[in-house]
Amino acid sequence: MAVWSELCRLVRWLFRRPVPPPPSGTGQRYQASEQAAARRRLLDRAERVWDQG
Repeated sequence: MAVWSELCRLVRWLFRRPVPPPPSGTGQRYQASEQAAARRRLLDRAERVWDQG
């Protein structure tokens, strides 16, 4: 259960952070790549926490 609470805490922290506005002219492609990178970081972190637990 410690893994689950850690993951929930991390997700809450990610959503609480202000999202920087994308540079002009990049639009949707920039957002998609940022979301993919954030998802990768989240999954990597969850995997590390899971392995430690």
